[in-house]
Amino acid sequence: MVRMTIFHNFTGYALDAVGSRITALAVADGRIVAAGSESFVRETLRSFAAEATRIDLGGRTVVPGLIDAHNHLVQYGIEATRSADLTGCKSISEMLDRLRSFRAAHPDLPWLLGRRFDQELFAEGRWPTRQDLDTIGSDIPIMVSRVCLHAIVANSAALAPLRNRLGADQLKTGLLTEDAADALWRLIPSPSLHEVKRAALWAMKEARRAGLTGVHCIVSGVEELEAIRALHDEGSLPIRLTLQCPYGMMDRLVSDGLKTGSGNEKLKIGALKVFMDGSLGARTAALKLPYADDPENSGVLFRNERDLAALLREMQAHGFQAAIHAIGDLAVECAASGIESAMRFGNQGNRLRHRIEHASIMSPRLVAEIARLGVPVCVQPQFIITDFWTPRRVGPERYRWAYPFKTMLDAGIVLAMGSDCPVERLDAVELIDRAVNREPHSSAERLTVEQTLRAYSFGSAYAGFGEQVLGSLEVGKLADFTVFAPDVLEADPSEIGGARVEATFVGGQVE
Repeated sequence: MVRMTIFHNFTGYALDAVGSRITALAVADGRIVAAGSESFVRETLRSFAAEATRIDLGGRTVVPGLIDAHNHLVQYGIEATRSADLTGCKSISEMLDRLRSFRAAHPDLPWLLGRRFDQELFAEGRWPTRQDLDTIGSDIPIMVSRVCLHAIVANSAALAPLRNRLGADQLKTGLLTEDAADALWRLIPSPSLHEVKRAALWAMKEARRAGLTGVHCIVSGVEELEAIRALHDEGSLPIRLTLQCPYGMMDRLVSDGLKTGSGNEKLKIGALKVFMDGSLGARTAALKLPYADDPENSGVLFRNERDLAALLREMQAHGFQAAIHAIGDLAVECAASGIESAMRFGNQGNRLRHRIEHASIMSPRLVAEIARLGVPVCVQPQFIITDFWTPRRVGPERYRWAYPFKTMLDAGIVLAMGSDCPVERLDAVELIDRAVNREPHSSAERLTVEQTLRAYSFGSAYAGFGEQVLGSLEVGKLADFTVFAPDVLEADPSEIGGARVEATFVGGQVE
């Protein structure tokens, strides 16, 4: 016998092609079997309606399940349980106080770690240094990571094993970026499989509480992959995951018989991650012209379009989509050129949906080029406010083309929404608010609430090859939906930040 649940008494936005409004939804076996008015649903399912479980949603607002398309979810869980949160520190002294408090509360940890500092906020007007961290103690390795994760600062004890591999300035200041930072990250003891599973499960539950039904989860290595697969095999995943793995893991995935799309509706393999440049915060994003606030520096381009095309051809041969990290306009240009060059080799029309992550600094020509190629772009609206220094970093002319979401959408580019958590907060309401309200100097690029929600649901689903079963509230699709109060689509845009996620349903089930 079919078990059916009828949800009713809500204001629903199906976000389908015609913009349907619904007030009732029937779910069986995790899928939507009827949607519309309550009378329509009841009449459509007349033979089942009397036996169905009925859930009154109390006049709240229902939208398709939100999907975070760029999220370091496992890393977020690990960091939250192993490091001090330095978010919002207004001075180096405040940062040091938080680190001391965390050490006192966790005396058995072998390293003292801190995350999410932003030197732009510091009253001292400078980066923290090795000497600052040494004031806490020289008996324990200490490392703090900037909010973008592309720059770190370490104390003398942490730097000691790398003494022969670092330059004089790096040893003097303790400030490391990119490859040097990666070398130090590798020295930090890895958590056990049990610890990774615990951290991943904690983070997934936090994501669901934040209103997310799915996440494109960027894993950093085999350990995180195995932890998530173990949780899946135990039936413990509270949300749907599409995994993004580093390009360096391709051989392992191929040996396991996996490619993009392998898996099921709860867990599947997504794209392979490739980096073109660094970050604006660390001034390592690759720009066509120098930084306005650092005229001798244009950032770092990790590979050119020819190198990228060669990587993409290899991925395509094994059936993999690429998620290409490109922030600066030079990096985005090379990414687009590399994708086009590789299209002739088994990816006509970008059928593998190679996607660009971030695309923070654009131009009219780049927007048109990416639209022509049919490349989805995953954007992070929270950056607009958090990276408040962007106007002075790139100057007013280029800032007009920083995070140009509306222009990209109007050009026909499919936008997906991501938080880049733990770089930004795991907060669906905050993400929507920043896409809609932005800041005064970029108001021309504001999205409507509906445009944002469509990108956050259908756009993210599309970027992960899931639009056939996710992204709108239509018959036959999975019954994933997010419940808000008050009505976010009818509210004044200025009030969106005060909305609340009331519940998150995955397959018609709420935790």
